Amino acid sequence: MAWPLKGNPALVGTAFDPAIFGGLLLPGAGKPRSVDLWPIFHTGVPNLPPYQLATGKNGNPLAVGKPFMNNFLPNGGDMLRLNMAVPITSRTDPKFSSLGIVNAAVLGLTDPTYNQNTNIQFIPNMDGFPNGRRLEDDVTVIELQAVAGVALAAIGLWYDDYTAGGANPVTPDLVSVLSYRTGVNNNDKHFKTTFPYVATPWRGTEVGQ
Repeated sequence: MAWPLKGNPALVGTAFDPAIFGGLLLPGAGKPRSVDLWPIFHTGVPNLPPYQLATGKNGNPLAVGKPFMNNFLPNGGDMLRLNMAVPITSRTDPKFSSLGIVNAAVLGLTDPTYNQNTNIQFIPNMDGFPNGRRLEDDVTVIELQAVAGVALAAIGLWYDDYTAGGANPVTPDLVSVLSYRTGVNNNDKHFKTTFPYVATPWRGTEVGQ
C-alpha cells in the first residue's frame, strides 16, 4: 500500500518519514496493514499526515488534513489509550454515537460544522473507542469496520470502487462497511448513574429478559 513510497521525498514530515515513525509504520514489504491496523490496535494514532481526515487534503492522502486523533505511544502494546485533552461528548448530545471514532470521522468528513477547514476542532465522539472506551461504544462493530479498512477511507485512501477524481468518494463498498451492524444495538440492562456505572451482571441462575 504505502511501502512503495519508502524513501520518496513526499513522505518527509509525515508519520511515514523514516526520521519520525517510518520504521514502525512502514516496517517492510508485504505488510500492507501496518499503516492502519498496527497503529489502531497496537501503538495508537499520531496527529500527523496521513493520519488526519481527508477534509482539506484535496485528494492527496499525504497532505495536511483535519486533525483527528492523537493517542500515539511508540512503545506499543495491547492496551487502551486515552487522550485526556479530548472533551467528553454529552450523552444527551444528538450526535452522540456508539460508533465512537468512526462516527467522529463521518462527521468530520460530511458535517458542514466540521468539514469546512483543517482547524483543530472537537468533533463529537472523538472521545470514543479506540481513544479510550466509553461504556456505550460498540467495540465489536468499530473493530470490524477498522479491519474492513474504514480508517484508511477516512484519511483519503478510498475503497477500490472509487474512481480517482470522482465527485463522491462515498461508494457502495464504503457504505456497506459503514452500515454494517451486528444486530446488538444496546445493553440488555441499563447502566447505573453512579460508580461503577456498569450494570449488575445476570446471575447464573437468571434467565435474560
